[in-house]
Amino acid sequence: MASSNIILTNQTEMSYVGDKAKGDGFYGFSDGLHTVSFHVNAFTGRLFLEATLVDDPTENDWFYITLEIDQNYIQFDNETTARGVTFTGNFVYIRASVDRSYLVDQTYDPTLHGVLNKVVLMI
Repeated sequence: MASSNIILTNQTEMSYVGDKAKGDGFYGFSDGLHTVSFHVNAFTGRLFLEATLVDDPTENDWFYITLEIDQNYIQFDNETTARGVTFTGNFVYIRASVDRSYLVDQTYDPTLHGVLNKVVLMI
C-alpha cells in the first residue's frame, strides 16, 4: 500500500537537514521501491537524500543515495520545477537536505536563493 509524506520544506537557512521519515524497510516491504519528488520555486542549491539501515540512527549511520549518474545530489540554478527520482533499497529511514555552501553569498535571501516548497517521499 503506497503512502506519501512531506519530508522537508523551506527553512530560512542556507543549508539544513530535514527530519527522518520512515522508509520501505521500516515497514518490512521487500521491494525497496521509493519515489521522491522535489518541488522548488526559483531555487538555487543542491538537494540530497540520505538513508540509513539502522532503527535508531546516529549521524554516522547515514549515507547518501545516488540521485543522478555519479552524483549524490540534484543541483538547481534558479529553477522552478517539480522533479522526481525513483530508487531501490530497504532503507529504514530517509531524510533530505539542502546544501548551498558552495555559493558565495551565505546569507539566505528567498528572492536570491529561491524556495524549496516541499520534498515528498512515496513508498
